[in-house]
Amino acid sequence: MCTLFDEIAREAEMKGKIEGRTEGRSEGKIEGRAQEIIDTGFEFSMSKKDILLRLQTKLDITLQKALEYLNLYERKAL
Repeated sequence: MCTLFDEIAREAEMKGKIEGRTEGRSEGKIEGRAQEIIDTGFEFSMSKKDILLRLQTKLDITLQKALEYLNLYERKAL
């Protein structure tokens, strides 16, 4: 027999999973865009400073996050 508390707990768990998936997809899209901006920047011989600025502008992220993406994807782009 299922209690009201059990039902509420299951609904909350399901809601958390859905929100987690949505957040994960959003982060994945941002990472994909970051990689593309970095690849394109190096392809067109942009400076790292210009790539960082473009990442911040296009993705609305902090300099620290832009640096993280640059460090992560720079090696793959070269």
